[in-house]
Amino acid sequence: SNTAATQGNYAYFYVNVPAGTAQLRISTSGGTGDANLYGSTASWATTTNWTQRSMNAGNGESIVVNNPPAGYYYVSLHAASGFSGVTVRSEF
Repeated sequence: SNTAATQGNYAYFYVNVPAGTAQLRISTSGGTGDANLYGSTASWATTTNWTQRSMNAGNGESIVVNNPPAGYYYVSLHAASGFSGVTVRSEF
């Protein structure tokens, strides 16, 4: 999906993880600006509430969750600076 947010705001997503998944990978790429990636197994991820995060300059972010619990995994992109056209990808 192509996502956008103004500085300080979030774009929210979730992944429904099947039981028995060995590894969940979330990555972002492309677009403009600077989106940082946050993930949580319990609730919506924020800059103060997360279990995994990736905070590189630009939009090349990636997190890996080994043996994630079945059910929803919450993903947030936080706009360190306004971003546009970022692609989010999940793999398991």
